[in-house]
Amino acid sequence: MVAAGAAAGLAVEFHVLGWTSVPGGSCGGRYRPCPEGTAPTLLLAFALTFGGYIALLLTIGKFTDRRPGKVLPAVLAVTGVLLALWPGWQAYLWMRGPVLDLAWQTEKDRPSSVRAEGVWTTGGHGSTVVRVRGDALVAYDAHDGDRRWTLRAPVRESVCAMSEDVADGVGLVAFARYEKPCDTVWGVDTRTGRTLWERKTEGVSAFTSGSDSLLAADGGVALALTDTGVRAYGLTDGRPRWSADLRGAKSDVTCAPNVVSATGGTARVVVACEDEDKGSARVVTLDDATGRQRGSRALPVESPVDTAMVLSAEPFTLLLAERDERGVAAVLAYPDGDGDPVSVPLSADDEDLMLREVGGDDFRARPALPATVVGNTLVVATQKPGGYDADHVSAYSLGDGRRLWRAGVDGIAGLVSTGPDRVAVLGPNGRLWTFDTADGDRIGEDDGVTVTTNRLAGHTRLLRADGTWIVVNGDGTKEPPLYGLR
Repeated sequence: MVAAGAAAGLAVEFHVLGWTSVPGGSCGGRYRPCPEGTAPTLLLAFALTFGGYIALLLTIGKFTDRRPGKVLPAVLAVTGVLLALWPGWQAYLWMRGPVLDLAWQTEKDRPSSVRAEGVWTTGGHGSTVVRVRGDALVAYDAHDGDRRWTLRAPVRESVCAMSEDVADGVGLVAFARYEKPCDTVWGVDTRTGRTLWERKTEGVSAFTSGSDSLLAADGGVALALTDTGVRAYGLTDGRPRWSADLRGAKSDVTCAPNVVSATGGTARVVVACEDEDKGSARVVTLDDATGRQRGSRALPVESPVDTAMVLSAEPFTLLLAERDERGVAAVLAYPDGDGDPVSVPLSADDEDLMLREVGGDDFRARPALPATVVGNTLVVATQKPGGYDADHVSAYSLGDGRRLWRAGVDGIAGLVSTGPDRVAVLGPNGRLWTFDTADGDRIGEDDGVTVTTNRLAGHTRLLRADGTWIVVNGDGTKEPPLYGLR
């Protein structure tokens, strides 16, 4: 009687646990697979339903033949049910494996036309997440998702640029009017949401919408690109410090700065030039404090530059692609400062780096690329030649350009560095993998975790802040702009 009651109790328990573990009430297929452990739980639930029902009928019949009465059989059956609950729960946890549950979510974006331009984390352990939209900056508590402050953009102006990181609690953001250059720069105190200063600049006429690496913050200095070069301001007070003209000496060649990056007292600016169908480019190194030029090195291009994007300030790592289809399309790293660059081609014999398609409507001021630089290693999403989706994560040494390791994954919705030797990958199927950047081994208590909610909306950014995994959606109208997982 006790054993039959235990079987019936396990059937009910596994039915409840199995069906409630399905995110959104439905799952199945490549893009919405069921959480691990769901199938065996439900199979056991149905098997025990029939087995427990038959066992109860048989044992109750035999028991009452020897000892008539209804109370004692019911007590024994209930005892079996109660005794089975704890072992059943432990068995379910073992079949399911580790999971990340929804800890909090923010309210959806309004108006529905806004998109995320980028995101910062600031404060101790990344306790504040600042999601920069086209019309406002909105800060959230990383632990519970509560909104801390909102800073609105100027009337009829939209966010067109932001600094890659926050320095000393100050982030830089720029605004532009319709079809006009990025010419209004703010220094924002990310702790309070207060504008510390505002400056009007000439901007870069080639960039009239969201663009990356037009601003940089480092060493108490705010850097802003203009059509002719760079202007520097005090990071906390906005006072003009210096300006540098980077157009070059040749008057018949049109040159303009493209991106700026700064760290450790050194700024690097990519200057691209065009002369009819020819092109050239160079990396100019400046001193943050004085604007003095420390050096200039030509980039290996002969046609106009189509893409120049900073992947890391230290070591300086640049995604570079020129218009010529036979030209340079590679990640260039400068591990020795301004020495010869180390090149990692975007296309190899057995895989392609998923960095060709950049931009889009979301995260334009700080792109959510499926790549990160950890120490002296580039970890990037890759695909088989001719493929459409990421099927591997690969790591390349920025010291010599060789591939260190490659690990298979089933798509990538977010990739982020979570430590000096660790990188995390969130798959579109709701799985989280954690890799050792040195050898690609899957490590850590979070490796292989199943995410119990599937709320990815197009482009996403994955963050690790204040003990919480945070997913930032580019489009926050159908799904929440941010949600936290623990």
